Amino acid sequence: MTEIPMPEGPAAAPSGRPLGVTILALLQILAGLAWLVLGATAVLAAGLAGIFGFILLFGGAILLIVGIIGLIIGFGLWGMKSWAWIWAIIVNFISLIIGLTNPAQNVLGLAISLIIIIYLMTPDIRSRFR
Repeated sequence: MTEIPMPEGPAAAPSGRPLGVTILALLQILAGLAWLVLGATAVLAAGLAGIFGFILLFGGAILLIVGIIGLIIGFGLWGMKSWAWIWAIIVNFISLIIGLTNPAQNVLGLAISLIIIIYLMTPDIRSRFR
């Protein structure tokens, strides 16, 4: 019987994108969409909130900006863009620092940010973004 040749090394998408980067990109895009929905909901609710409307409007605008940035980073990771690698490291580092302000409440968030930073910093993954 003939054997089917299997690719060696880390799993990669047909485009040469590592599977881990594909997963990170998709999760980043989904998170960006979620932030956009939350932001839009807050902005729309601001009109109904009376005196607290400004707070909702301001918070919603921030969430919309975070969502747009998240989508840009996600699509950049999908396209293996070096700037997206840099921004993914920066965003997860900021998330790590913010999570350290209350680690007991955000253990999962800390772990995820740390894992993403470590993964993106591995020599093989880092070299693919250059």
